[in-house]
Amino acid sequence: MSCPPGSTRLHHFNKEVAMAINVSTFSSEQSYRLTHAVLVYQDAQRKPAFVSIHDVGSDDGNRPVIQAGVPASKAGLMALMRILDPETMLKPAIKPAHVLAEGSGFFVWYCDPQDRQVWFDCKELGARTSRVPCPGLVFVVTTKAWKVFAFKGRQRPDADTPLFVAPFFNVWQNGTICVGSARLPKGDQAHNHLAWEEAFFRSYFTHPNIHTPRGLTRYRAGPFALWRDLLDARLSRFPTRTLVPTGWTLRQAFEAAVLEGDA
Repeated sequence: MSCPPGSTRLHHFNKEVAMAINVSTFSSEQSYRLTHAVLVYQDAQRKPAFVSIHDVGSDDGNRPVIQAGVPASKAGLMALMRILDPETMLKPAIKPAHVLAEGSGFFVWYCDPQDRQVWFDCKELGARTSRVPCPGLVFVVTTKAWKVFAFKGRQRPDADTPLFVAPFFNVWQNGTICVGSARLPKGDQAHNHLAWEEAFFRSYFTHPNIHTPRGLTRYRAGPFALWRDLLDARLSRFPTRTLVPTGWTLRQAFEAAVLEGDA
């Protein structure tokens, strides 16, 4: 049977593909209908050189036929992504001033130095909560990680701002937050910085994840003494001189986190 001009009969390993397939998961069985095809053309070095997007129709035998296509444009690829992963596609919106970077798969923002309510539950400090001064923070969320770093000063961080180890329990030296039982923002809240801050500060700090001497803080007598003095209101401001340098700038930490998320 002939195909319409500019179209191609779709085959897969020499077997004709059905217009609909059933996909079973652990919880349900879903039926999907073939509607679009993306064709990638490569040059002699097998590098992608051209991409086209096609509607898929059917012939009289209900076999799929790739219709004439159009060169892939940014708008076309964005439309495809809205079909494939609508939750991660950002809706047009005016972003809050504290957002530093935002895109499909990553979200970065900062918090000014301020007093925060914190909760502790560990042998050394007991079960305690109080409002304490905290340093300025940078949060980085990707598809694979949730990180937090500290910075000095009150100005908006830029690409060259040095970052420091966030002096909190349950945080690794590379900034990764131990999620534990925390309920993380999803859906419409995935790019809501206040929801992420709530998830972080409403969790119990139970143990330091950095055990090297002066790896979490340079405060005299260590991290337990730092947080005990903060909880006891012996410090009116967070002692930023005790922050431990990571050796990274904001740009370096951001690029490393995004590359890790894409891996």
